[in-house]
Amino acid sequence: MFRLTLAAVIFIAVVPFTQAQDDKVFRALTPEAAEKILRDLKIEFVKSSAKKGDEHYYDFKRDAYKVRLTWFSPTELMLDCVFRGMPIDKVNGWNATTRVSRASHHKDGNTELTILEYGLDISGGATEGTIKQFVLRYDEELRKYEKLLGGAAPGPVAVNEDAILAEVATDKIEGILKSQKITFTKKVNNAGVAMLDFEMNGHNVRLYNFNGKDLMIDAHFKKLALDDANGYNLSRKFVRVVNYKGKDVEYTALECNLDCEAGVSEGMIRHWINTFGEDVRHFAEYTKKLQAPEKK
Repeated sequence: MFRLTLAAVIFIAVVPFTQAQDDKVFRALTPEAAEKILRDLKIEFVKSSAKKGDEHYYDFKRDAYKVRLTWFSPTELMLDCVFRGMPIDKVNGWNATTRVSRASHHKDGNTELTILEYGLDISGGATEGTIKQFVLRYDEELRKYEKLLGGAAPGPVAVNEDAILAEVATDKIEGILKSQKITFTKKVNNAGVAMLDFEMNGHNVRLYNFNGKDLMIDAHFKKLALDDANGYNLSRKFVRVVNYKGKDVEYTALECNLDCEAGVSEGMIRHWINTFGEDVRHFAEYTKKLQAPEKK
């Protein structure tokens, strides 16, 4: 996922809405207040958060555009949208002429794309109307930027989801996660196994890449009784539940593998990841029912 470090945010001085309820001045905005403003604008969003819980992301659509509002801190907000690539000199040309947003060029493997960003710093004070206008003004920037691109639909250049991969490189998996706006961290162990950590449906998940030939994804839960773990395995087709005893703790893992030896496509990997997200949600509900106290 392409999210740039906020080197500087742009303070936008705009005329606030005239409604009395928009006259309150904010010098700090809670995530809850940001969510209320989006709802007031009739914007339906999906919320996710960084692992540490210090950043929050709100994904929503504005016409054909997939937009993200990032709450970096109580005083820093940013809107962004991913578009197809264009030459860097054109990107610079946009930045030279626009007054409020900025564009940046990125390359993900063979795919080039650009991101249009628009930041707001409220540390000096901003009314609710100012913040709403910040969102609405971005709509205009999106349309102008699309026109610069020649009317092309937003988003990266389309790839062939059915092209067969002889070997699944880790950067290919990273590209799939980024395209789904999934924030992840990566590390490689001494055996050369790449591990990507991220969240799905509120649960920590780890995806392992065993030399491009076998992928595994898992999520850890509190230890279940063996009968309960076995009972879940009997009811499901494509995942497995396993009890493990670590050095300091015992736990239950929900796991799923994808054999890539004979070749897989990006579409297959994307579906496999998304399906596991639903499996995690379902298994979490199963464990909650087991832990719920019996009604007398």
